[in-house]
Amino acid sequence: MKRFALILGGLTLCAGLFASETVPATDTLRTSVVTGTRVSALRDQIPAPISVVGRETLETSDENVLMPALMEQVPGLFVTSRGVTGYSVSNGAAGAISLRGFGAGNGRVAILIDGHPQFESIYGHPVADEYLAANAARVEVSRGAASVLYGSNALGGAINIITRQPVHDGNELGVKLMGGSYGTYRGILNDSYKKGRFTMSASLSADRTAGHRVNSAFNSLGGMLNAGYQISDVWKAKARVSLSDAWSQNPGPVSAPILDGTANTIRGMAGLALENRSERLSGAFDLFCNWGNHIINDGHTADKPAQEYLFHGTDYTAGLTAYQTASLWDGNALTAGLDLLYYGGNAYRNPVKEIYADHKCLNEEAVYLLDKQTFGPITLSAGLRLDRHSAYGLEWIPQFGATWTPETGTTVKLSASKGFRMPNMRELYMYAVANEALLPEKAWSYDFTVGQHFLDGRLNVEATAFYTKGSNIIEVNVVDGIRQNRNVGAFANTGAEFAADWKVCQTLSFNANYSYLHMEKIYTGAPIHKAWLGGRWTPGRWSVDLGAMGISGLYLTTGENARTAQYVDLKARVGCRVTKGLELFVRGANLLNQTYETMDGFPEPGIVVLGGLSLKI
Repeated sequence: MKRFALILGGLTLCAGLFASETVPATDTLRTSVVTGTRVSALRDQIPAPISVVGRETLETSDENVLMPALMEQVPGLFVTSRGVTGYSVSNGAAGAISLRGFGAGNGRVAILIDGHPQFESIYGHPVADEYLAANAARVEVSRGAASVLYGSNALGGAINIITRQPVHDGNELGVKLMGGSYGTYRGILNDSYKKGRFTMSASLSADRTAGHRVNSAFNSLGGMLNAGYQISDVWKAKARVSLSDAWSQNPGPVSAPILDGTANTIRGMAGLALENRSERLSGAFDLFCNWGNHIINDGHTADKPAQEYLFHGTDYTAGLTAYQTASLWDGNALTAGLDLLYYGGNAYRNPVKEIYADHKCLNEEAVYLLDKQTFGPITLSAGLRLDRHSAYGLEWIPQFGATWTPETGTTVKLSASKGFRMPNMRELYMYAVANEALLPEKAWSYDFTVGQHFLDGRLNVEATAFYTKGSNIIEVNVVDGIRQNRNVGAFANTGAEFAADWKVCQTLSFNANYSYLHMEKIYTGAPIHKAWLGGRWTPGRWSVDLGAMGISGLYLTTGENARTAQYVDLKARVGCRVTKGLELFVRGANLLNQTYETMDGFPEPGIVVLGGLSLKI
């Protein structure tokens, strides 16, 4: 890590020499959020630690998918990768999302779009290629158990993607095109329109690469359409639909390359919502449906024959979210909510002899109450959820929290929250390791956070210490020679997180974060140390972004001969505003040309350089 420290020091020194007169980044630790309460609230009043990644940061990343930008900006969040772009699904797939050591790949971190759960319902994992940056206005990440609000799968936290809505009257069109290393090309189109009571936003993203290894190509196409109508001063109707189609090759580990390994995933989402907002009352009634179709060829090595049958899987998730928040008196906010969720699907290889899930269906219903009361600089909050699952019956989920925000700019937070995860269909019903006697996983998260605003809010710092204690974690275990999914017992994760942002002047800003994780039980894809330092300088027509992410203690394998990885990913972006709406830019990643892996046997590409243009009309 000495090399990493020298690089970050050099970046800070270089960026400190840059100063001029343009508007700097606006994403700060004082951003308003909705994740913790369903209604807008300042981060300083929410006891749970929350990271917010705004639109400006997402645009500057030039990525089609969200996860690379989130990994840079959120302490404790790590996402595995295996190539220039694209994550895929099934064997050899990347995109395993870890938050504080909890993996979203097994459903322990909830992924949501506008508060709606997003996962492949048969296997219980998210599909990282589906979450497109062009669709997002901002992303709010709850670090720690969030099951009171989001139910099962929020055992270790929640990532809520808030979709874009037009703000200004008229039409705004944006186009971004780029290309570069390894035959990589990207295109992003955004359009938003607002007139009177009507709003509309649309996006389209295309991404492709030939890959840095043989048989590692990827291409995808995705889009979203949002529409809204302000019925009255109180009521607003919304509708949204999205569709994504991704195709990828799996090259296999370098020690055993794979032939013909491909995955084609089609994912869709639709929703209708009716929202209300008045002086004392606000809420929503929201119907949603997600679906997917996956066709996968697991491939074969050179010494084995091709697959006789391909894997086919179809899945769906449908539900209702309804809630109302009432301000009963000054300083009070009481939220009552109802969640209904139905999910299922089928999966097979040989449609006659090898059926893994035959139109399985599960359902979950829940009611919850959240109450927040402010007494001067002190805010107390509590919540309780009663969740009923078709396979497991009732589960009570409480949470408690307190914040203190004196006029000095100091914020002190305490929170305790319970998280849980119901076993997914794969664990219950599929393959030889299936076990219908599994119990839900459970965990308690305890967080202590201290934040400070300096220089009239231009410098903001926040530090969190956390402790998570869990039980009933599901793993494949061997008992009497039989491999089976089992609840293997307790675990504990502890750690610390730090984040800071500093607007030095109108043209110079920095942001940094660091996380330390101690896992009682070691898991892959969750680094012990993770650090990021980024700087942005905007002199006149020019913009310069520099950033470096350092990773240490990333377990690639576990056990007696465990392998770990450590590396520094140095990134840079230079842009020039040619006219008012036209920018030319070039960006590079892994500029130190380091050799490293985040998945065992899947080396990352070397230096990657992309150049392009961004046009806004």
